[in-house]
Amino acid sequence: GTVSFGTRSEGPVSEWLPKLSARVQASGEALYPSDDGRGGLFAQLVISTTASAKLTLLDASEALRMPGVVDFISAAHIPGRNSICTPGSDEEKIFFELYSNIPCIGVALGVIVADTWAHARQAAKCVVQKYEQMGRPVVELEEGERLGRTPSLSDLASAKREDGSVGRRSLPYPQTFGRVSHGTAANAKDAKHVEGSFRWGHQYHFYMETQAVVVTPLDGDRCDVHVSTQDPDFTSQVLAHTLSIPEKEINVKCIRAGGGFGGKARRHMPLTCAVAVAAWHLKQQVRGQMERSDDMEMNSGREEFDVDYSVAFDSNGKVDSMDMLVHFGPGWYVGDLAGDMEMGIQMADDCYHYNSFKTSSIVTRTDIPHGTYCRGPGVQNACVAAQVVMEHIARSLGKPTEEVMALNFYKEGQSTPFGDVIGRDGYNFTVPLLWEELQKKADFEARKVAVGDYNNKNRWTKKGIAISPVKYVILRQMYPVGALVCVHSDGSVVVSTGGCEIGQGLNTKVALCAAETLGLPVERISVAPVETQRLPNGAVTGGSATSECYCDAVILACEEIRDRLKVYTDKKMAWNDAITQANADAVGLIASSWTRYRKTANTDTYATYGAAVSEVLVDILTGEVRVERVDIVMDLGTQLDAAVDIGQLQGGFMMALGYLLTEEMRWDDSGKQIFLGTWDYKIPTAYDIPIEFNVSLLKDSPNPVGVKGSKACAEPVMPLIASTLLAAKEALYAARKDAGLGEGWFPVELPLTPQRVQAATGRRMDHLVVPS
Repeated sequence: GTVSFGTRSEGPVSEWLPKLSARVQASGEALYPSDDGRGGLFAQLVISTTASAKLTLLDASEALRMPGVVDFISAAHIPGRNSICTPGSDEEKIFFELYSNIPCIGVALGVIVADTWAHARQAAKCVVQKYEQMGRPVVELEEGERLGRTPSLSDLASAKREDGSVGRRSLPYPQTFGRVSHGTAANAKDAKHVEGSFRWGHQYHFYMETQAVVVTPLDGDRCDVHVSTQDPDFTSQVLAHTLSIPEKEINVKCIRAGGGFGGKARRHMPLTCAVAVAAWHLKQQVRGQMERSDDMEMNSGREEFDVDYSVAFDSNGKVDSMDMLVHFGPGWYVGDLAGDMEMGIQMADDCYHYNSFKTSSIVTRTDIPHGTYCRGPGVQNACVAAQVVMEHIARSLGKPTEEVMALNFYKEGQSTPFGDVIGRDGYNFTVPLLWEELQKKADFEARKVAVGDYNNKNRWTKKGIAISPVKYVILRQMYPVGALVCVHSDGSVVVSTGGCEIGQGLNTKVALCAAETLGLPVERISVAPVETQRLPNGAVTGGSATSECYCDAVILACEEIRDRLKVYTDKKMAWNDAITQANADAVGLIASSWTRYRKTANTDTYATYGAAVSEVLVDILTGEVRVERVDIVMDLGTQLDAAVDIGQLQGGFMMALGYLLTEEMRWDDSGKQIFLGTWDYKIPTAYDIPIEFNVSLLKDSPNPVGVKGSKACAEPVMPLIASTLLAAKEALYAARKDAGLGEGWFPVELPLTPQRVQAATGRRMDHLVVPS
């Protein structure tokens, strides 16, 4: 495929610069938390083996006699709070105690410490567990709703902190948002209605480095915690209460994490707390890393997000009223749900204006591990659901789906249900421009005709082509972050932030902004690992806006140093000479800063926009879907780094493609996860990448309220997977027509596995009989 982008005329920002750590990552030289702790002891969690039961026996005596085993650490060894939550909730424990009610398979009961990883894991599996079954486990969301397992407001309030939040997010009450006024077409003579459902289950994060941590006790009551995380500050807060020591005694650090996707924002805490307690008790360095199947068994990944919708529209397809009821399935605990609820519901309008828009939500507990934020939490599901609704409307009217989509786009001056006015105070709207540009670049109309011709000539393979847009809003005030910039005597510069490098290129963007602000080559800039003792009180790394916010903080700090040096640079002194003289004059060459956030008249700061065209080939006999070509055009404003941002767009789309086509998490009636490991859980491979994959960035469209004119990337591209879904459905419509099922709208459940595709084609065994 091809890539296309524009650049700024000044400085290195926006140019094509590969990630600074790309070479050492590709060669295997890059160090991760899982590489640290050589010479230390190894820890392996003992996790529950039964769901919806009371723990009646936990016996580690046999395990303690096994080779290399040092100790078994349980709840009795915790010096502080037995909770992986910040103060206010003890529901999710570090270790569930004897006689506790065990909610699901996969919660931690204790941790085995041994001389090797193999010895620790073998012994952990030999700890004897016995249970008294409390009831039949409920693993399906629909069954949980039928049984009334929807938390009440008082249940949710029990998890609430004094400031009204759980962890990093506000309390996830079932909520209703949006306009609820009556529209016009709903009561008009030509009013038309459709309703339907959209079902999309869990997705495992599948970071390349499973959860990993090394805890090293130091003199006094201090300790170092090197952890694969997206939130060092939250980690420090929880560990302080776990070990009953002040945060100042804990240094949480992260050189880089081997992927995160939201799975290391909070789900690293069970292992981190367990290893910290073990190291604290034994007064020795202890390291822990999850085996892949254990990592999967403790986490239900992206939370289930199902939608029921009812929509009224006129004969042209212009929507009047939209009602969406969202069913959330967080697993046994609601503590991480708020992110999906807030982001999913408050972006459910996507690119479309409705006279009446209403979304409401239901939360249902089940007896499976609780899920957590996953790349584009809630938003990917909500935005794809919006495109499914447009397709449903179009099919009911016999119109092209893209025509109905465009008819309902926002226009300048219109308000979203959540307090944003399109075109006001920097909130630009480029979807119509992207829509037009993409259709030309992708030769959309001509290819639609070619796809139709192909389908008329082929019975057992069918093609489909479709287009979809996205509006992904960004709320920058969610990211209060800081930076520290230090200039050394030789003129080299070290930048420290609280943002975790998890593969998204944050450190590269930070270095670019520092270099441009100081007028230096990028090679003179180094970005230090995150350490909470150096820079505390940072925000979680996630939501795609972290990079720009830290860049903003770094620019501020660099501007302060630049201003201090102005007296020397105005004399045309070279950089190194200016630094030497500034040191001689006792001028401080260390500066810290905090993000500046300019409140606008809108609720949200801005939105990232995009559009995609997908073409697929469906094998009607096997049910396999092959993505032939994808064309994406994104408005990233003036991107911070073309190489990093385009790579993030490609990677984000591929992760969404796996969620759409192959990745499925399921549990049997006992509450045990069925698809553990790569043999059964199918992430995309190199063969799943679109055969032709073209990515373009909209040129000459700086973000009026963005850092250096930029916009967030990575997550915003993920809802564009709707184009692939709709393309697959177009192919299925052609197959169903051949099977005598007509061309009417039909629902599909995701992921689109070969079995589901086969079922949707309408193919019967008698279709395969060769005429005699």
